Amino acid sequence: MRLIRRGAVLRSGVVAGVFGLLIAGAAGLPSRHAQAADNPAPPTGPGGSQWISLGGDMATIAPATRYTLSPQLAAMLGTTTITTAQLAKLQSAARPSLPGEPTPPVGTQLFWPAIDATHQGVTGIYLKQYTLRAVGQHIEVWVASGTDSVSSGTAFPAGDCRNDTPQSTEVTDTQVKSLVNEFDNNMYPTETKTFSTPKDRPGAATIPGIAPLGLDFAGDGGHTVTLVDNVRDPNFYKFPENKTYIAGFYAPIFNQLTDRNVMTIDAFDWIHRTGADPKNEPNEDLCKSRPARPRAYEGVFAHEWQHLLEQYQDPQEVTWVNEGLSDFAIGLVGYGDTRRNVHQTHAESHIFCFHGYGTVKGPSNPNPSDCGGAENSLTMWQDEGTGSEVLADYGNAWSFMQFLDDRYGRAFISALHTDGADQGLKGLQTQLDKFAKGATVGSVLHDYQLMNLLDHYAGQKGAQVKGIPASRITTKSLDSTINLENKTSYAQPGAGPNGADYILLKDGDKNLPGKALRKFDFLGNASVSGGSGADDGTVTIPPNTDSTTAGAKVDNWYVSLVGLDPKNNRILVKSFDKAFDASMDAKELKAFASYPQIIAVVAHDDNDDVNSGAESYAGYTLTINGKDETDGGK
Repeated sequence: MRLIRRGAVLRSGVVAGVFGLLIAGAAGLPSRHAQAADNPAPPTGPGGSQWISLGGDMATIAPATRYTLSPQLAAMLGTTTITTAQLAKLQSAARPSLPGEPTPPVGTQLFWPAIDATHQGVTGIYLKQYTLRAVGQHIEVWVASGTDSVSSGTAFPAGDCRNDTPQSTEVTDTQVKSLVNEFDNNMYPTETKTFSTPKDRPGAATIPGIAPLGLDFAGDGGHTVTLVDNVRDPNFYKFPENKTYIAGFYAPIFNQLTDRNVMTIDAFDWIHRTGADPKNEPNEDLCKSRPARPRAYEGVFAHEWQHLLEQYQDPQEVTWVNEGLSDFAIGLVGYGDTRRNVHQTHAESHIFCFHGYGTVKGPSNPNPSDCGGAENSLTMWQDEGTGSEVLADYGNAWSFMQFLDDRYGRAFISALHTDGADQGLKGLQTQLDKFAKGATVGSVLHDYQLMNLLDHYAGQKGAQVKGIPASRITTKSLDSTINLENKTSYAQPGAGPNGADYILLKDGDKNLPGKALRKFDFLGNASVSGGSGADDGTVTIPPNTDSTTAGAKVDNWYVSLVGLDPKNNRILVKSFDKAFDASMDAKELKAFASYPQIIAVVAHDDNDDVNSGAESYAGYTLTINGKDETDGGK
């Protein structure tokens, strides 16, 4: 699922936090060719499901989410809540109850499922009226059009400041037709070639009891049903407190309920977020700020459609791989330029947030905010926090997929997508064994971590790189470097699993030059702080140097000292593998004397990202010239 920064990610509320599938047979549910009456507000109910925030405009629904059900549906199914696994059992026992009609004509109004993700952590499904606005070769687009006690059509709730800006949630026929054209002639052929093709789902086999209630989802099985809705997330209910919103999502449970391939795209600000050259109208007032984001919603669609495809290939795939592939799809279809930065127009927020530039104002970031940084675990999702910091998780995963594509080719990315046997790092190693015999996950990650810091400088004409081949720390589809002045590059206690701290060494307020180096000492903990769970930044991880401390074992430390001369594009790298205890004296450090900046890159390897309790931050001690520089000197 993709969360986009409107200035804002999730939205909060309490009204529609349930599955309101049963508005009652007598309540006037529309037949497939009838006009629908106003959609009454779905009932509220208990629940305990949750969203996984994906970052910088993204979010995903946890696979084990338990959705709340309306009282009527609860009575029919004998449960007040349901998971996708439980629904699958019901569906497998059901006989087809619909004949499988073709897609109805444009203008038809029907009910489709919608999600309400409230601030209380409840994820509910309710029915919402949509109007069919366009049909293509592989797609049909339905736009929310009903009214209930929360809002009308695609509008925000009454009193929301964004309603005061004209066309904030208007979706025109021209925009809809453009989306159909882009999907049929660009996204569909491009993504099916690289990834896979979904199976046909004609709406002929839904859960028992749906058809008699007047709910008919039947249509062309080769179409992707696209629901355009103002998604009820925390941003929808409380803005500007919640500055990031769900720009789109794919929820497998919708496929199960309807027996169709279904995706949802948000309705906010299509005028500035669709097309190749939309208006650019930024504003200091978040209620009014409408910066241009070319092809943003087309990119959301490309992202979510990879999720839909991956569900058929490997429904167990871990979040970072799935999200990385989905973000990769944005660039794959030409809707994102991964080489642009915050000081240029049309940069990708996921990537510049990961690089630590979310707090920097620029053409691509008119309303700066903290959205994470480079001290970011690749494999532990939301390790920096549950708010906008998740954007950095997306940027990390996206950057890594670009790195893999540049190094090993498109066939490697395709194999990651289609491999249903192995997940996460194990799946990555499986593909390395096929495409790059002898390469290990660890070696690839270590090159990638240094690339994030040095790519921009090492890729310049005439660059001088010592200590490591320049080819290992550059990649053609990125222009990467890290905002070392942003504390999110290093300040959270410890180092994240399969992530790195980037510490610019300081002497007071000034950079510590290489000529001032006298002693370098590193001690890495042998185990993580508690064996499971993320360190949220409020707990100090105590140093330890033995393997008896409670918590999962740290698989490896990989530590690099980097000399950097940004002005002249000169780089020196000295790395230590298996660096639980590493040091250099004045004689060894003399090689760094001519470099004005010295950066310590501290990487923590965790070989098992699927089941291991080692998916947690691990502590270390870094001492420079006798001074503690752990986590940037705290």
